[in-house]
Amino acid sequence: MSYIKKYLDENSDGGQHGSHYVYWVPPSVFNELNIKRWKYNRPSDQDRVKAIREYVNTSKRVDGMIYLALVDNDLVCYDGNHRREAIKGIIDMAPVLIDVLWEADDKLVGEEFKRLNEAVSVPEFYNSIEADNAVRENIRNAVDMFCKNYKDHKVNSKNPHRPNFNRDVFCDDFYRVMNEHNIGVEELMNRLTKFNQQLMNRDKSDLPEKVVSKCEKSGLWLFAWSSRLNSMELV
Repeated sequence: MSYIKKYLDENSDGGQHGSHYVYWVPPSVFNELNIKRWKYNRPSDQDRVKAIREYVNTSKRVDGMIYLALVDNDLVCYDGNHRREAIKGIIDMAPVLIDVLWEADDKLVGEEFKRLNEAVSVPEFYNSIEADNAVRENIRNAVDMFCKNYKDHKVNSKNPHRPNFNRDVFCDDFYRVMNEHNIGVEELMNRLTKFNQQLMNRDKSDLPEKVVSKCEKSGLWLFAWSSRLNSMELV
């Protein structure tokens, strides 16, 4: 802790703020820090990272505070990873505002993360540090593949228009349906594929023409009638 803290103390403005430390860090200094994503955070959406980076390159600043903690001698980011990744390598911008917990463990970081995100929709299995790591990884891989296969339907909005979907909301629904039916990732993916085929043959007279056109082009009908997964339809 002493080396990293000493480095920030000597090269940044700020200091102790209650039990936390808050610094205004020059981008050149920020880029020297070896920061990792906290192991219980969701992977970053690279489309979102790209959009933030474009904004930073134009505005020469990054919004908000990036939250870091020293856990087992690793400096981790537990809130603000999209922004952290977006500003990697950027020097021509205003200082970065960071909040650091110098003496932390996963339990404390988890409490801070939940406090910061209590009003934000975050997939349940990312919020729980007790969730099985293997299950978390399987869900993550399945969702990433789904997003890759249907990238034209994936949007950043938390309230996507049909027939689009939001990755985080889809993660949440995926985890919920698995738990409600007590099934694994592979079985749920099989049910989604089967249900998608059923929807392909459903009467589409009540759907807007642009929705039908997009679904016909991509082959994805899961969100043509609703932007959320319904567990009762996935039996």
